[in-house]
Amino acid sequence: MCGLFASLSLNRPITRSYDRQLAMIAHRGPDGEGVARVNLLSGPESQRIGRAWLGHRRLSIIDRDPRADQPMMTTDERYIIAYNGEIYNYLELQSECRAAGWSFRTTSDTEVLIACWALWGKAALTRLIGMFAFVLIDRFEGCAWIARDAFGIKPLHYAFGDSELLLCSEIPPIVSTGQVPLSIDPAQTAEYLRFGAASDPEGTLIQGICRFPAASVAKFDFETGTLSEPIRYWTPKREERQISLADSVAECRERFLANIRLHLRSDVPVGAALSGGLDSSAIVSAVHYLEPSMRLNTFSFISADSKHSEERWVDIVNAHIGAVVHKVRPKPEDLAADLQDLVRLQGEPFGSASIYAQYRVFRMAREAGVPVTLDGQGADEILAGYWPYVATKGASLLRHGRALQAAHLVWSAGDNTATRARLAAQFAQAALPSSLVARFRRLVGRELMPGFMNAEWFAAHDVTADTMAANMLGNYSDLRSHLIDTVERSSLPTLLRIADRSSMAFSVESRVPFLTHDFADFLLSLPADHIVSPRGDRKFVFREAMKGILPEPIRTRRDKIGFVADDGLWLRTNQAAFLEYFDLLRGVPQFHQEALAEYVQGFFNGGPQSAQQVWRIFMFAIWLANMQALAKR
Repeated sequence: MCGLFASLSLNRPITRSYDRQLAMIAHRGPDGEGVARVNLLSGPESQRIGRAWLGHRRLSIIDRDPRADQPMMTTDERYIIAYNGEIYNYLELQSECRAAGWSFRTTSDTEVLIACWALWGKAALTRLIGMFAFVLIDRFEGCAWIARDAFGIKPLHYAFGDSELLLCSEIPPIVSTGQVPLSIDPAQTAEYLRFGAASDPEGTLIQGICRFPAASVAKFDFETGTLSEPIRYWTPKREERQISLADSVAECRERFLANIRLHLRSDVPVGAALSGGLDSSAIVSAVHYLEPSMRLNTFSFISADSKHSEERWVDIVNAHIGAVVHKVRPKPEDLAADLQDLVRLQGEPFGSASIYAQYRVFRMAREAGVPVTLDGQGADEILAGYWPYVATKGASLLRHGRALQAAHLVWSAGDNTATRARLAAQFAQAALPSSLVARFRRLVGRELMPGFMNAEWFAAHDVTADTMAANMLGNYSDLRSHLIDTVERSSLPTLLRIADRSSMAFSVESRVPFLTHDFADFLLSLPADHIVSPRGDRKFVFREAMKGILPEPIRTRRDKIGFVADDGLWLRTNQAAFLEYFDLLRGVPQFHQEALAEYVQGFFNGGPQSAQQVWRIFMFAIWLANMQALAKR
C-alpha cells in the first residue's frame, strides 16, 4: 500500500524533478521513498527513445525489509515497477513462478507481481486477487504498461502535460505541476452539486485530468509518446446461473471465508472498521470464526444522535468476538478544527459530513498502531444493500406481468409506513420510462437543477436537468443490471475513492474482502430471488450463509444506518467557520449568486433547504480555492 508519481516521455529529456509532487503524497507511504530515472535506448547505436521518472512512497505491510522498496527492478534490468496496493494471493503465485523457473530476492508481493508480468504478460492480471495500480516499464520493448485492479480500489490519475504523460495516486500533485489548465468540468460539477457523485467514473472535476479506468490495462509507447486505449481485462458476468438456494448459500459461505483468510495476510497488525451493520459485523465475526484466539482490534464511530447510533449493535459484535474495542465520538464542533485538513487530504469535494466520521475512524486506527483494517465497502453494491435495488426488482416483476409479486415485495420489504412510502416512490420511479424520470421528480418536489445552480451556464455547456436524469437516474431492466451499473459506474467508484483518501490520510491500508472479481462474478450470476428475497430481504443469500458465524440479532437486522452524520447539525454548529468560505464562491460561474446567497442563508436560518446540498456547496468552494492555490505555485 503506497503512493506513486510518474512522468513518461518520448526522447525529450525530463529536466524537471518531481520530488515536491512525491512529497505531497508522503502520507500514503511514510516508511520509505524511492525514485528511479530511466533512459530507454533502442537500436545498435543505443539511441535514446524515451525517459521516465518514477517516484514511490512506501507503506510497509508485507516484507518490510528495505530490499522490497520501490521502484523495483529485475536483475536483468528489463522491468522497473512503481506499484500501489496488495496482492493477497502472492504466496500461491510465488509458488507458480518458482515452478516456472523464477528465483526471488525478497518475500514481497511487489516482486511476485513483476515475475507474473514477466511470465504471463497481460494475462497475469486476471490471476491477481487484490487491489493495485501500477506503472511497469519494459526497457527492452521501449514501453510502459499501466494497469488498475478490477474495481478501482486503488487510485490512479493521469494527464498529458508538456510532452509527457503524468500519473499519480492523487490529483493535487498533478495540478501542482502547472502543466494542466485548471478548467472545471461542467457535467461533473453539476452532478456533484446535485448528487454528491458523478456518472463518469473516468472523469474528474478538472478537465484534462482523468482516472485510469478500473479493470483495465494500457500501453505507453516511448518512441511515439502515445498511450493506447485502455483495454478491459475483466467485466462482471451477466449470465444467470442455474443453482439452488442451498447451493448458493454453501458456495457463498465458502468463498467469503476464503476471501477473509487471504485478506488477513500481513506482516503488521490487522484490525477492522466496525459499524455494527451486517457487512462489517460479518467480516469481524468471520475472522473470529477462522481465528478464534485472535484478539481483533475494532474501530467504531458512535453517533451522538440516538437515532443514528449503532453502539448497541457494535457492542453485541465486540462481545461475541472478544474484541479490543476502540470507539470515537466526534462532536460537531470538532469539525471546524479538522475541516481544511479533511478537504485537503480528500483532494476532491465529497458529498456528506459522514466522511468526517470515516476520517476519525482511520485516525483512531493509526493512533492505536494498527496500519491495516478490514472494511465492508462494496457489499451493498454486489448484494443489493439499498432500497432502490428492491424497487428495481419490483419494477422488473411488474414489466414481466407479475404485479401481485411486485406489490407483495414492496409492501413486505418495509417495516413501517415511512419506509413503505419511500420504497413505493422509488418503485414508481423505477417503473417509469427513463424519459419521464426528470418530470416525475419535479412532480414530487425533487428538482434536478436547484435554483442556486446557474442553469443558463450549465445549459451553455450542454448540461440540463434531462441530461442529468439520463446520466444519474437510469432505469434498469432488472436487478443484475442495476448492481453491475453501481459496481462499474454510479456509486462504488466514488465510495472507494473517498475511503482510499480517508484511510491513506493516516497511512492506513483499508482492505475490502467483499471486492474480489471471482466473488463478484459468483454473486452477480445468482438468481434475483437469492439476492433480494420475495419478501424484500436484501443480501438474502449472504445472510443465510452467515448462520452460525454472525450473532443472530445482527444477521436478521433489516434496518440500515452505517456511517451517518447529521449534515444539518454539523453545518449549523459550525456556521461561522463555514460562512468564512462563502466569499470564495463570488464570481464562480457555476452558481446563480443571488439565489445561492438566499439558499445558504435560508438553511442557516432553519429553513427547509437541503443540508447535503449546502454541504456540497461549501466543499466545492474550499476545494476550488485549494486547487487554484496549487496551480499558482
